[in-house]
Amino acid sequence: METLELRFLGEMEVLRAGKRLDLPPSRKTRGLLAYLALSERPHRRERLCSLLWDVADDPRGALRWSLSRLRAIVDEPGLPRILAPRDSVAFAAQGAWIDVLALRERCAAGLDGAPLAELLALASEFRGELLEGLDLGDFLDFQAWCVAEREEARKLHATLLRALVSRLAADPEAALPHARTLAAVDPLDEAARAHLVRLLAATGRRREAGQQYEAALRLLKELGR
Repeated sequence: METLELRFLGEMEVLRAGKRLDLPPSRKTRGLLAYLALSERPHRRERLCSLLWDVADDPRGALRWSLSRLRAIVDEPGLPRILAPRDSVAFAAQGAWIDVLALRERCAAGLDGAPLAELLALASEFRGELLEGLDLGDFLDFQAWCVAEREEARKLHATLLRALVSRLAADPEAALPHARTLAAVDPLDEAARAHLVRLLAATGRRREAGQQYEAALRLLKELGR
């Protein structure tokens, strides 16, 4: 069985055996796939219809159309992944790798004992904001879900980066890129900013270290700290 990969950390991608598949141009259809895959549970058809379609759009018909397009992408012979018995719909993740779920599971299991190569591979999965370009501002429930998922992904990313910076403490050059990213992902983390300043100084980038220090002071002043 060829590995199916669903990548949501950035612009959505679906790959089979390493080959990127063409996704439907409809943002609602792509949003439906993300919602089903990341929520990890069945949803009633009425819920999905109200989440992504207006009444005037014939939501049940639109949902059936979207599910048919998704089946053509993620289903395999003998392994249907879009499951729609009676009045519910779910995504069966068996045999599929999903970047957000892999990150969530690794962080939940703890990062201290994880192989460095695994942590580096997970960090490399972040190609941008979760579901980048998939905003549906007219559908408030979907948008609220999307914002919440992005915030969770940001926190998981920060946790992963802190683990990498700590693991690479003996190699400032190797730790520095992750410390830079951490300062951007969580700009209010004073400890991360201070660590970035120390790493910059340790690698001979004293001018940039001073700039980062001044930037941190300005931010703290703006926040009244």
